[in-house]
Amino acid sequence: MTITYYKLPPEHIVDDILRSKETKRVQIMGNEFFVFPQVYPSDRFRTTNFILESIEPLFHDAIVCDMGCGMGIIGLFAMQHGAQHVVQIDVNPLAVENAKANRDLYHYTYKQVEIYESDCFDQVPKTIFDIIIFNIPFHSEPHQISAPLEYAFHDPNFASTMKFLTQVISYCHPGTKVFIAFSNKGDVQRLEEIFEKSGLKWQLWDRINADQEYDNRLYKLSI
Repeated sequence: MTITYYKLPPEHIVDDILRSKETKRVQIMGNEFFVFPQVYPSDRFRTTNFILESIEPLFHDAIVCDMGCGMGIIGLFAMQHGAQHVVQIDVNPLAVENAKANRDLYHYTYKQVEIYESDCFDQVPKTIFDIIIFNIPFHSEPHQISAPLEYAFHDPNFASTMKFLTQVISYCHPGTKVFIAFSNKGDVQRLEEIFEKSGLKWQLWDRINADQEYDNRLYKLSI
C-alpha cells in the first residue's frame, strides 16, 4: 500500500488537515478505521506502518501503552496481535473520541482498551506496561500551539518528550521496552542528548528509508 509522505513545513501540513470537515474511513495494513476531522491521519504518513511492522512480534501477551494514540491504530493493532490489554492516551480530545470510535468499530470493551485524554501520563492510572510506544512529533522548534491537532506535529523544545521520559520510569518494570519513533527530519542530535540525560538505556533499534532524504527510525529505551 502506498502512503503519501509529506515534505511540507509542519504549519502547512496542519493547515491542510484542519481544512478537512468530514469523518473518513481509511485502510491501514488491511484494516479499516475512522479518521475524524482535526485528528492525525495516520494513513497519510509512513511512520505508522513502520512502527507496526517493527514491533508486531512483541505484542503477544503484552500490556501495551499507546502514547499519543491519535486514531488509535497502534493500540488496536496490538490487540489484534495478541496483546493482553491496551491503554491509549492523547492530549487531543478529538483524537480521544476518534480512538473510542475505532475501539467500538472493532468491538473491544473499555476494559480491554482504556482510553484517556491526558498530557503524557498526567491523568493515567498507575499501570506497569510491557511495551510503551510514543510516535513523537518531528518538529521541536519554538512554536505557539493554537489547535489540539498541532500537538501531533510540534513538540516545542522537546518539552513533551522530556516530560514523558521523566514520567515513564514509574510505568515500567525491568523488562519494559519503550519505543520512540522519530526521523532525521527532526533534531536527532538533540533528541539523543535528551536520551543520554534521561538515565534510561537507549539504542537506535530499527531504521528505514536511510537512502532517502529523510529516514524513519525507532529508538528502544529501558530502565
